[in-house]
Amino acid sequence: MLMSYFEKAVFFRKIVKQLAFILGPVLLLLLGRYFVDQNWSVQRLLFSGLLFAFLALVLNRWAATVVAIGLEGLLCQASWLKEGQTGEPLLARDLFEVSQGVSLASYLNWEMIAFSLLVACAVGVGVWKRPRFAWWRLALALLLPALLLIRIFDHGVLNKTSSSILAEHFKASYLSYNFIQNTRQNGLLVHLYQTAESVKLPSAGAHSFYTLGTLKTQQAIEPDVVLILCEACFTSLDDDHFITPIARLKQKGFSASMMLSPVYGGGTAEAEFEMLTGLSSAVLPGIDYQNYASSYRKDAATLVSRYKDAGYRTIGMHNFYGNFWKRSNIYPSFGFSSTRFVEEMSWKTRTWPDDGLLYDAALKAYAQGPAKGKTMLSLVTVMTHGNYTDRDYDGGMGDYNQRLNAAVKHLEKFVKQLEAQAKKRKRPLVIALIGDHKPSLTAAFYRKGVFDDHFFRSKGDRNDKFRFAYKLTPQQWRKRAEVPLFIKASRPDLAAGMIGNLAGKPMFCLPGELAQLLPKEDPFWGALSSLCARESDQLVPTQQVEWRKVFEPALFAERLF
Repeated sequence: MLMSYFEKAVFFRKIVKQLAFILGPVLLLLLGRYFVDQNWSVQRLLFSGLLFAFLALVLNRWAATVVAIGLEGLLCQASWLKEGQTGEPLLARDLFEVSQGVSLASYLNWEMIAFSLLVACAVGVGVWKRPRFAWWRLALALLLPALLLIRIFDHGVLNKTSSSILAEHFKASYLSYNFIQNTRQNGLLVHLYQTAESVKLPSAGAHSFYTLGTLKTQQAIEPDVVLILCEACFTSLDDDHFITPIARLKQKGFSASMMLSPVYGGGTAEAEFEMLTGLSSAVLPGIDYQNYASSYRKDAATLVSRYKDAGYRTIGMHNFYGNFWKRSNIYPSFGFSSTRFVEEMSWKTRTWPDDGLLYDAALKAYAQGPAKGKTMLSLVTVMTHGNYTDRDYDGGMGDYNQRLNAAVKHLEKFVKQLEAQAKKRKRPLVIALIGDHKPSLTAAFYRKGVFDDHFFRSKGDRNDKFRFAYKLTPQQWRKRAEVPLFIKASRPDLAAGMIGNLAGKPMFCLPGELAQLLPKEDPFWGALSSLCARESDQLVPTQQVEWRKVFEPALFAERLF
C-alpha cells in the first residue's frame, strides 16, 4: 500500500506538471489578453493565439506567450496614442512606413517603453531556451503568415473565403468604412490584419457630380497665389476661449473666418489632399497620400494643375523631409513644376525645422521668376508640430503659444517682403493661410471651454485620456473640426468676398474659390462651387450628407487615377 501511495503521488505530480506545461502558457495568454484591452472576444483570442503559435516556432512557449502579450500591448498603446492625437487608430501600413512614425516619436509614454523592454527581455530568454524543431509546430506557426499573404496578395477566392470564415465563425466582420469602430469590435490584431489589404483603385465610370450645376464666384484676375497650410495653427475668432498669436493676422490686413478640417490633432496629409484636389479625403479609406502615392497619374487634375495649365510656375515646398507622407512622389503628379523640402534647406537644429527656412526659400523662388511671369506657391509649415511640453500643468499651452508666436513672426516678415516683391512686379497677389487641424491640446481645449464633457466617452476617459465619443453630433463634429482661414489680397474686397463664401465650409471648398480666379471654365470647379454655396449646416458629414454619395469613386478615377 505504501509503494502504491508513492506511485500515485509521482503519477499525480507528472500529470500536474504536464498540465502546467501545456495549459500554463495558455492561461497566461488568456490573462495577458484580458490585461491588454479587457476583452476576451473570440476574434481577439483567435489572433492572439495565432501570434503565439508563430512566435512559439523559435521561442520557448512561456517566452512566446510574454512576447505575444507584450507586442499586442505595445501596438494597442501606439494605436490609442495615434487615435488620441489624430482620431484614427493604427493601420497595417503604419507598421511599414517607418518614416511616418518620426512625427510621433516624441509622444512615447511609459507603457510603450515598458512593453518594449518586456518584449526584448522575453525574446532573449526565449531564444536561449528555444524549443526543438517540430513539424507540427511549423504547421501552426505558418497559419498567421499564410493568412497575411492571402490578405495582401490575393484578390480572388482565397481572400473572400478567409474573410467569410472570419466573419461567420469568429465574428470578425470588417468595418472598412469605420476604422475606429472596427478596432473596437474586432481588436487591434484583427484590425491590423484586415487593413493589410492591397489598395483597390477607384473604378472609372459614370457619376453625377456635374449635375450639381455650375457657379462662377470670382472674377478671373489671374493673381499670384500663395497658399499656406499652417501646421496646427489655431485660434478662436468669435469668442475669447482660445485666442493665440496667429489671431493678430487680423490686425495685419487679413480677413478671417473658420473652415472645417477633415482631421483633428494630426493627419496633415488628409487636409492637404483636400486643399489641393477639391475632393473629400473621407471617401477613400486610409490616408490618401500614403495609399495611392504610386497610383496617381502624372497629369492628375488638381488645383495645382489648373494653375500650371494657365501658364503659372507651380512650386510646392515643405520644411520637412520629402519622403514624409510621400510628398516628393505626389507633388509632381499633382502638377507642381518644382519642389523643395528640408533636405535642401539649412536645418541644423534638433527641434522641428524653423518656418523661416521655408519662407526664405519661398521668397527666393518667387524672386527668381520672370518679371512678367505668374506664380503659384503652396507651402506646408511644420514648426508648430506637437508634442507640446506640459509646463505648470497648462496642458502644453505655454509651449504651443511660444512656438506659434515665433512662427507668426516669421510669417509676418514673409508677407511683408512678398507683398513688396509683388508690388514691384506689378502683380496682383492673394495669400491664403489655413490651419491643417487643431493642435493636439485636447485637455487645454476642455479647460478653456472649447470642448465640454459631452465630447468624451466617459468621465474617467475625460479626466485621463480625453478620448472622444464614438459618435459626435453634427454640432460637436463642427466644433472639433474648426480651423482658422486667413486671406489677404491686393484688393481687400476680393479677400472679404472669398472669406464670406468659405465661412463654415469644409476645406475642399477653398481650392474651389482659388480655381475661380483663373479664366477658362472647368465643369468640376463650377460644380464644386455650386456644392459649396449650400448652407454650411448642409455641409457637415451626417446621415443626411455622405460624401461618398457626392464625391463618387468614379469622380476620383476621372480626376486623379
